[in-house]
Formats: sequence, structure tokens, C-alpha cells
Amino acid sequence: MFNHGPPSEILEANRQIVLKPKNDVDLSLNGDELDEDEEVSESVESAKRWQKFVDDNKYVAIGDVYNSCDDKDRITLGKAILLPNEETGGLKVRTFINITLEKPLTEGEFLVDVKYNGKDLYDNHWEFCTIDENQEVKQVFCPYKPGFYTWATDKKIPKFIPKGKYHTRAWLNGDDGKLLTCGLTTFVL
Repeated sequence: MFNHGPPSEILEANRQIVLKPKNDVDLSLNGDELDEDEEVSESVESAKRWQKFVDDNKYVAIGDVYNSCDDKDRITLGKAILLPNEETGGLKVRTFINITLEKPLTEGEFLVDVKYNGKDLYDNHWEFCTIDENQEVKQVFCPYKPGFYTWATDKKIPKFIPKGKYHTRAWLNGDDGKLLTCGLTTFVL
């Protein structure tokens, strides 16, 4: 069994990792005010709102959930944060998502890729509507009608995975195969 160290040390190490946006947008809320005629894109506004949520709650953010996996003008739909797992004494990732579905979601597919120290470690996919059918607490209740939905899901970080740097990419495709959400995280153990 690997010893990752105390959760407080891992949280602090991840607090030091700064994932600077590739478009170098200033997400600080105490920066200079915009001129009246200066517009802020929805992409920047959504990123600022979620950063405020993280800052206000003193969370350790390790990733974001977007409406696209591409870098250009994607809208932030949520955040992934690292928390102590009070049940196990380890760590967990909590992902918050706010999404508006334009079309019904009756099946869909959830996919994940994990890299460890830059090398492929794990990939898998599940039918979205049955993803948590064997869990004690279900959060997915298909079908979903068009409308606004929020999710907050927890995933335990297993104690048996080794120390190192992890990158994950998880995405949800709708009934028609088109991407609905894309989550990207980076964290160290």
C-alpha cells in the first residue's frame, strides 16, 4: 500500500499548482474595473464566477468542467476540487457541474482518460444512464428533459495508487454523440 502522506500536505501541494489559463485571462476579482464600453466574453465571465466560488469556499481546485474540450472560448460549467475524505482519512475529488441541456438526454456515454506522470494509465467508458446503478446513492436518473441541472459528485482517490502527477480528462457525449461536457484535472499525490 502506498502512503501519500497526510491529506493536509497533499492539499497544500495541490494549492501551489497553478493551472494558468492558456489565454492568460486574469481571473482575479479585485483587478481593475472594465471600461463601460469594454465587453467581457461569456468564457471569461464563467471562469471568473467559478473561481469566485472556489475562493469564497477556500477550496483547492484541481480542474474545470467545460462545454468543450477545445481551448478557444470554452465556457466553464463547473470545478473539480480536492477535499479530505473524512470517512477513510484519505482524499476525494468533488466535481460541481451546472449545465443546461438543449435536447433530451436518454442515454449518452461517459468517457475517462487518466495519465500518470505523463504516461497513459487508464481509460474507460460507460453508458451514462447506468453509470451509478451499482452505487448506494444514485445521482443519475435518466431520461433528462431539456433544462437546467446541477450535480455535485464525489470520487474517492484510492490509497493504492502511487505518488506522482495525474492528469484526467472526462467527457460526456449526448444521445447524438455530440460532446456535452469536458472535465480536465491535474493533481499530485
